[in-house]
Amino acid sequence: MYKTELEYVKKRIHILDRNRYLKDKNIYLFGVSDNTRQIVQILRTFGYKPLQIIDNDKQKHNSFCSMLKVVALKDVKVNRNTIIFIYSSFWKEMYFQLMEIGFQKQQIHILFKEDRILWKRFYKSYLGRKIYKRLIKKYGTVPIFLCPYTGTGDIYLIGTFWKEYLSNHKIENYVFVVISEACKKVASLFEIKNVEVLRNQKECKYLIQYYILCPTEIDLKLLNDDWPQIVSNSSEWFRGYKGMYFMELFRKFVFDLPDTSFPKPPQLRNMSDELERLFTKNGLIEKRTVILSPYSNTLADLPEKFWEKIVTKLKEKGYIICTNSSGKQEPAIIGSIPIFFPLNIAPQFVEKAGIFIGVRSGFCDVISASKAKKIILYDAENRFYNSSAFEYFSLNHMGLCRDAIEIEYRYLKLDETISEIIECVCDSRNS
Repeated sequence: MYKTELEYVKKRIHILDRNRYLKDKNIYLFGVSDNTRQIVQILRTFGYKPLQIIDNDKQKHNSFCSMLKVVALKDVKVNRNTIIFIYSSFWKEMYFQLMEIGFQKQQIHILFKEDRILWKRFYKSYLGRKIYKRLIKKYGTVPIFLCPYTGTGDIYLIGTFWKEYLSNHKIENYVFVVISEACKKVASLFEIKNVEVLRNQKECKYLIQYYILCPTEIDLKLLNDDWPQIVSNSSEWFRGYKGMYFMELFRKFVFDLPDTSFPKPPQLRNMSDELERLFTKNGLIEKRTVILSPYSNTLADLPEKFWEKIVTKLKEKGYIICTNSSGKQEPAIIGSIPIFFPLNIAPQFVEKAGIFIGVRSGFCDVISASKAKKIILYDAENRFYNSSAFEYFSLNHMGLCRDAIEIEYRYLKLDETISEIIECVCDSRNS
């Protein structure tokens, strides 16, 4: 959700917290989505731990989202201590489903704020024009490349083809626009120049609105394989169809490169002094440190107990365990050391640590070039359009690396997965 919507949601939850309405309540969220993940993070920041996430999609049942189990509506017990949060454009349908099984109006909290009035689109286009004028005033009339998502994995993938694309189109000067500092740090791995971070996420939307209404007035290219607001772009429905996976779609739909083009990882700079300071400060040991990455903004993740068992077993074998943690929103696994390092040194940090275990996320793309033991986890039941998550996002298949140990897990056999992970970590032949 955009910053304005995010602040609105935070304010609503803050009011409920201040009035002690959420105290001792059974909290559920309705609908698996990135927005739901953000709301879970906000609730955790306020000290609340939601119970589960409801979803109508049977394929998502018994998976995990933000470490919360996804269940069917029929599995939720209706009582006066239960409340439901919804942030979805389908909130009306969800609301009536809940009312039909006995929930009261005051138990259902709709956080979605409708804001789709036509005249506002024209106003947003005007705001987009102002942003465009600001950019060309600084850089001149040059092509503008806009990365419309916050996903660091997308930026990394763009970087692997960037030099080839510029060379093919004989582009020497440009502006590379992103919507977060994290994306800027990933772009710096590839030495992409003239990187501009928009002031907020809504500015990205304004630029796109200007491009939609006045396409001949702005030299803009969207660096993404799909953007639904651009006139009837339905490339997303090709995802996973007949081998059209993540890498193939980027290569074809974003850069129009042939199948003979392959991603080129960045040349990692020597960051030994900075890495040494981080290792010394946190008491880490080179090649004996395990970095856990348990959070994902796109794919299914795993329950806390799964990670806690891994921490316990690896500590017994003499490893130092860290969680890649951004604070309260993504807390460290119990028994591990919370660690945060800039994305522009993430590959070098993981390489020095020696071992990485994570659910598939954009962060896996960023560290894919590191010479470390990389164990990447995929939910075997997680579908992504016309393929499995593993087929679509496999690091090895994408060519981002060839040495990732990629494991598909099943929720009913997690103990077997844990044993497989421990064996992989301790097997020197996989180093």
